[in-house]
Amino acid sequence: MKLTPLGKLILVVLGLSIMFFSVKNFLPQVYERLIPSGKSRPSVSVQKVDLPDIPDSSSSSSTSSVSYTPSADAGCTDKPEVRMLIWAWNAHMGAMLANGGVQSTKGSLMCEKGVNLRFIRQDDVSKMQEDLVAFATQLKGGSAHPTKGAHFVTIMGDGGATFLKGVNDTLSRLGNEYKAKVVGSCGYSRGEDKFMGPPEWKANPSTSKGGLVAGVLRDGDWNIAQKWLGDNSLCNNPDEKTYDPDCLNWVNASTYIDASEKYDAGYCENRPVV
Repeated sequence: MKLTPLGKLILVVLGLSIMFFSVKNFLPQVYERLIPSGKSRPSVSVQKVDLPDIPDSSSSSSTSSVSYTPSADAGCTDKPEVRMLIWAWNAHMGAMLANGGVQSTKGSLMCEKGVNLRFIRQDDVSKMQEDLVAFATQLKGGSAHPTKGAHFVTIMGDGGATFLKGVNDTLSRLGNEYKAKVVGSCGYSRGEDKFMGPPEWKANPSTSKGGLVAGVLRDGDWNIAQKWLGDNSLCNNPDEKTYDPDCLNWVNASTYIDASEKYDAGYCENRPVV
């Protein structure tokens, strides 16, 4: 029986597959030399950092008042729309009060200043970056009031450097004049940003060794955990592809919502132990 070209190809592919899986499973040292795996980043001891003392604003007796009374009706719709991407975050409360609602309302501070602002919920940082690029691209194309993307985004302050580096690398392709910048702060967290773990971790931090936490790596909440590790002389495994039984380990989540969903689902991974 004479094999067709297709039959020969199938036999060759089958033979190579058997050879590949045999070397990988029964000759791991040979496989590692032929196809070396990426080097894992070693775990590190986190240095303790002393933060400056600041007064607790929640115990302050000072009060302030506003002279405007926002209504439920949209206002200043004759002005160009300004879009801001935000999280579900207490830092936005002042801006929300000034806006009077999702869209600037009649009697609001925004309309008083001639700003027609619309808040858009966006939990994904990468999509925030995409919308800034989309806005800048349309702006470069000659549109005075781009309808795509967003004018502003709000992110955690200690995540700003990473965010700006990523988006500005892309914006630089449009021209040197297109650059995302920090223009101000509209508020801060009121306790919702935190590092959460089993009660025994709080009672005895050393019991967190070998623990696995879901979070957005190198973002604000991750930094809170690093501060806690440093305060308790514990180490951190920065490599989300390996497992260190003596340090805190991480599952990289795309958003803080993704982190909580991974926890609720009992998310698991198989990893090499280092």
